[in-house]
Amino acid sequence: MSIKTIYLADSENIFIDCLATTLKLEQEFEIVGRNSNGAIAYNEIRSIPPDLLITDLNLASLSGINLIRKIKAVELSTKVILLSSDISPTAIHKALSAGVDGIILKSDHYSLLIEAISVISHRKFLSPGTSDPLVNNFLNFSENPNQQKISPLSDREEQVAKLIGDGISSRDIATTLSISEKTVSKHRSNIFKKLNIKNTAQLVRYVYDNNLVG
Repeated sequence: MSIKTIYLADSENIFIDCLATTLKLEQEFEIVGRNSNGAIAYNEIRSIPPDLLITDLNLASLSGINLIRKIKAVELSTKVILLSSDISPTAIHKALSAGVDGIILKSDHYSLLIEAISVISHRKFLSPGTSDPLVNNFLNFSENPNQQKISPLSDREEQVAKLIGDGISSRDIATTLSISEKTVSKHRSNIFKKLNIKNTAQLVRYVYDNNLVG
């Protein structure tokens, strides 16, 4: 698969404009869309679809992780590269579980992104910068297995918790996750009960402390 058309999703408008301009200079690439809103990006990607999506984690309405999940769920041929400054083990694991094809750090050299684009049709590509947090996380777990936090929430409950923490309404959460508002309410109740919390402020703190990114 030869990548020609690219869609950009990032919360930083200046960054996304600069990246679009730089990629256009390659001449072989065409930027077919860009947006900072994950939900809008998803709908536009469904209608195109592009050969490649380059996305960050922090998008409005729909997180980068959930955007990746939804694109992979509908089995588009679109490849996905996560381009982010967040290098936490949690972010890396969630991105890989979501089906991302490549992970590049915003601190990496531009040439590494071009290399990733050239190889993701055949194999996954991970920035060398992702190795340190993964190794450190493994070493910390090995040395202090009893100190590792194990989330009491299911994957779906973590998704709902993150969206609630982002201030997303139950109706929009239902639309984003393709579930009913009644199911969202049930998840919310279970989350509060499992975490022994009573309000959204406490939930936001939990999301922040546990680095939930999708």
